[in-house]
Amino acid sequence: MTPTRRVWLRRVVALLGLAGAGWLASSFAVAYQLTRRPRPVYPEPIPTVAWGTVQPFRLTTADGEDLGAWFVPGRADRPVVLLLHGNGGGRTACLPQAELLAAEGYPILMPTLRAHGDSTGNVNDFGHSARHDVAAAVGWLGANRADRSVVVWGQSLGAAAAVFAAADLGPRVCGYVLECPYRDLHTAVRNRTRHYLPPVVDAVAYAGLWVTAPLVLPNGGKISPLEAASGMPPDLPVLVLAGGADRRALPGEARAIADHLGPRAELVVIEGGDHLALARADPDRYRAAVLGFLERCRGRK
Repeated sequence: MTPTRRVWLRRVVALLGLAGAGWLASSFAVAYQLTRRPRPVYPEPIPTVAWGTVQPFRLTTADGEDLGAWFVPGRADRPVVLLLHGNGGGRTACLPQAELLAAEGYPILMPTLRAHGDSTGNVNDFGHSARHDVAAAVGWLGANRADRSVVVWGQSLGAAAAVFAAADLGPRVCGYVLECPYRDLHTAVRNRTRHYLPPVVDAVAYAGLWVTAPLVLPNGGKISPLEAASGMPPDLPVLVLAGGADRRALPGEARAIADHLGPRAELVVIEGGDHLALARADPDRYRAAVLGFLERCRGRK
């Protein structure tokens, strides 16, 4: 090999090394950002609504997080519905569902999950640690509304938190609504790189996140609502809601979870529904599915 060719080869290797280091560094930065709270702590003022009285309070989790929450009283013959928001949101995002429920007399509890809104916490592990938040909310209901059964309605991240908490909650909950649930963390990340990035770039970005994610979220490979669903109490009914146009949590993922749960799970796919926008696509079917399920849960303890 001539001296000129050796110099050229060294330069190519150096450039590839720099490109690889830049790829890994940028992937690490993105992974770190995605697993931290999306916004600093911000106030969530009590909303003034025509359909109910919103009562604010705070929850303390078993691992020391402090959560903002709202409670809306309802009829004595209705179970309390625990509403859990999606990633990047807060309890304000659940107000449309709360209005639907309040119109039918259901009491509602809306906490803001850790690392969101006015709740404490910095790490966002997509519902896994938020299982403690769900347990704190159900515990508060046990102490303050012991005569009521509880239905947990989680959306996306909230659905994952509900599934992760279910094994420990046991019979304290009489049913679950899982709206736009993701299958596992790797699938959720892959869906989003495909959704937001062009071909080839999306594969490169996913590979970088896959390599660097263990550095910022060591248990990420074990975060799987599909696997956790096997721990849900076998006698409890589950409604799984999915959007036919959802590219972030594909309807096939919801179907896999429903199949894993067996006959006690009901799967409803809203055609044309996007992620956490199912009611917009078909409000009548969305409303009928949820209220029909809640009616079947009434009376369970």
